[in-house]
Amino acid sequence: MFKQLLSRAVLVALGVAAVLALAAVPAGAQQATTGVTLSTPYAGVAVEPGETASFPLAIAAPDGDRVTFTVTEAPDGWPVSIRGGGFVVDQVIVDPSSMPSLKLEAAIPADAAAGDYKIVAKATSSAGSSTLELGLRVAEAVGGDVTLTTDFPVLRGASDAKFSFDLTLDNQTPKDAEFSLGSDGPSGWTVDAKPSGESQAATLTVAAGDSSRVTVDVTPRSDAAAGSYPVTITATSATTTVSADLTVEITGSYSATLTTPDQRLNADVTAGSATEVPLTLVNTGTAPLQNVTLSPTAPSGWDVSFNPPALATVAPGDSAQFTAVITPSSDAVTGDYIVSVTASTPEVQSSVDLRTTVKTSEVWGIVSLGLIVAVLAGLGIVFQRFGRR
Repeated sequence: MFKQLLSRAVLVALGVAAVLALAAVPAGAQQATTGVTLSTPYAGVAVEPGETASFPLAIAAPDGDRVTFTVTEAPDGWPVSIRGGGFVVDQVIVDPSSMPSLKLEAAIPADAAAGDYKIVAKATSSAGSSTLELGLRVAEAVGGDVTLTTDFPVLRGASDAKFSFDLTLDNQTPKDAEFSLGSDGPSGWTVDAKPSGESQAATLTVAAGDSSRVTVDVTPRSDAAAGSYPVTITATSATTTVSADLTVEITGSYSATLTTPDQRLNADVTAGSATEVPLTLVNTGTAPLQNVTLSPTAPSGWDVSFNPPALATVAPGDSAQFTAVITPSSDAVTGDYIVSVTASTPEVQSSVDLRTTVKTSEVWGIVSLGLIVAVLAGLGIVFQRFGRR
């Protein structure tokens, strides 16, 4: 009984040791290729007459082995080749660290009848051979489409803003295609369509089944009025043209000028008395000025009010009149003072500085004159009474 248990323990230990030894073998050694395998992720495709079907190929063979390619079966009159690096490839030397990108291309004649066809490719080396059978279904309207789209076709902002759209050019046809980009926008606007990241590129190539990004920068005219403006972007290849319709919504530019009707920026005021100074707010932008508030900055003790106290709206190109009522403090001495008036909206503000010259009140002038007359009269009486002695 003891011997049986010992034998079982030895067998278990040997099994564990074998598993550990296998785990210690490098992954590359476990997966060492001993034969030749030719494969593709797309074993059968549909294609239109006159188009070219392209099958990406993968080759597995011992490191350093020379592999020869042949096409053993193809429909009559169909040019079929294996290409890589811009060449028609007959042989490759296997290097797992830098295997070339290979593909089998089959040009389908324009008069090919609809139906199913077969192509057989073969890879042969000293380690053996491998065949790959490819299926093609020739039919109309299966070649895929080219589209030009964006997630955000409408952008909004002022006329002095720059608008940038991101578009996707998607080529779902079986052939690589080179596209030139075009644009159409409002007169006087600048519309620049270019491949993303390539500010100087005039064209872009999109591989079959792939997509590329397109950036469109739109700069409106500085005086563009508020409204919606269409912009059209096109991508044109040798066989197709696609377009995307974009919209720029201009909210208008905000600009204002505050001045006086006669452009004079000075006023004479009297200490303790109210003086009305007419002012004009001109909307020099392309968007309405709404909810205009008026605020003063004046010397301490002065009072400045407005009539009306605020402006509801001023249309583009129009002006609005209002009056600043300036009352200097009663003890203001003669001299020049600055009173600032500001017209503000949430988007823009404009200010004007008024130079105000304070003059003493006429009442005090009359009182002073009266005092002088009284003093002179008193002196006259004194001279008359005491001058005779």
